[in-house]
Amino acid sequence: MKLVRSALVLAVALAALFLLSIKPSIATQKYAKETGKKCLDCHTKVPKKGDADHQLTELGKKFAENGHKLPKE
Repeated sequence: MKLVRSALVLAVALAALFLLSIKPSIATQKYAKETGKKCLDCHTKVPKKGDADHQLTELGKKFAENGHKLPKE
């Protein structure tokens, strides 16, 4: 019984740590909803929060230069 309780406490602790480590990417989701584009349309890989390098594709650079609006083609 003590072993089961210890395993349950460990599982709950690990689940809590996992949930606390998740960081929302609100801006990315916002732009994706507004533009209908996927994150990887503008980024070579999805940057982590706080990254100085946003790893932008050519479309991403044009999007940023255009005030975060899709450039007219």
